[in-house]
Amino acid sequence: MTKYLLLSIGVTVVLILGFMIDVQSRTPVMRPSQSLLNDKIYAVGRIEAATPEIELRGRQGGRIAEILVQEGQTVEAGEVLLRIEDGLYREEVNLAAAELGLAKASLEHLINGAHPHRRVETGALYRAKLAEYERAKLSWQRINKLVQDDAVSQQKADDQRTLLDALAAEVEAAKARMEYIEAPARADEVKMEEARVKAAQAKLELAKVRLKWAELRAPISGQILKIDVEPGELIGPDTPRPAVVMADTSRFLVRAFVEELDAPRVSLGMTANIRADGFPGREFKGHVVRLSPKMGRKELWSDQPTERYDTKTREIWIELEENDQWVVGLRLDVTLLIEESSG
Repeated sequence: MTKYLLLSIGVTVVLILGFMIDVQSRTPVMRPSQSLLNDKIYAVGRIEAATPEIELRGRQGGRIAEILVQEGQTVEAGEVLLRIEDGLYREEVNLAAAELGLAKASLEHLINGAHPHRRVETGALYRAKLAEYERAKLSWQRINKLVQDDAVSQQKADDQRTLLDALAAEVEAAKARMEYIEAPARADEVKMEEARVKAAQAKLELAKVRLKWAELRAPISGQILKIDVEPGELIGPDTPRPAVVMADTSRFLVRAFVEELDAPRVSLGMTANIRADGFPGREFKGHVVRLSPKMGRKELWSDQPTERYDTKTREIWIELEENDQWVVGLRLDVTLLIEESSG
């Protein structure tokens, strides 16, 4: 009997607990309604330059010879920031320049033809061979008559005939050589030499580019934010950390992060009040100039105990009305005024 009584009591307790859990699960979650939301949106932000931070690395590997700038220095676009050892690249330029000069000289020689003294020489050699041939020809004619009269042997006649044939060939060779020296350059030969000149010119330009890459130059006008290398250190395009970091600090923007609940209420032109711990007692004005079209992971926190670290935020950019001497990355407290922007 006691056993059944305890079982009944246990079943009753389970049913009561189940009912209570069901009631609590059906209780609606209380969320702030639009009527409870005030006319201000609070967000955290930070100072950013007019351009994102630009990380500069060497265009080609080398050891740093000298660093020409300092952190905080303002530079112009194209200004040299540092140089690497460039002895090898200078010799490449000298070699390419010499090869280009040789190619141009070869083309000029082809177009101009042989030297006048060379022309005189080949002409004289041709005439000498021709005279030798004529003399051998006369000798052959005399020997040929003597052979008919049995005055000379047939062997001597054959030797003279062979000499005459050899001299005839030498005359043709001398004549061809003279005509070759005196002939103008053929079109295909000129094209070949011109192609060699172009190839040498391209090689020289490439060597000059490599020499130019031995200098790290500023891509824009701006301020040097960080120099992370020392003279004698090796740098290159694949080094893990940039050699120089810079940005355009001629003006500053505030990049703020708005929580999910307030993200749909942000609009362009909205007025912003900005405070920074580094400027106690001062408040700066600005207005929203850009909105991110999507939510993203939170990147900046206020370090408040009640802050949520797993939320997403909408990024907005605020243009400041005053261009004080801000520090890139400085943390800010941002208040967006809804009523002023809507009016």
